[in-house]
Amino acid sequence: MKVKVNKKTIEIFKGAQVKDVIRKYSLEEYKKIKNNEKLVNDQNGNIIMLNGELSGNEELFIVEK
Repeated sequence: MKVKVNKKTIEIFKGAQVKDVIRKYSLEEYKKIKNNEKLVNDQNGNIIMLNGELSGNEELFIVEK
């Protein structure tokens, strides 16, 4: 399935969680999110948790806290 992270399309396995796609996008960004330096938002500006499930075609944004 495909998920966009900061406008970049990432191909990820079905049943993936947010943390899986973020790690594939950037381990550095993943570490910043884990350290509460950054957040993950959806296309509507809602905060998304790292253990959230993905169904495909989502658009996620990594933002400063």
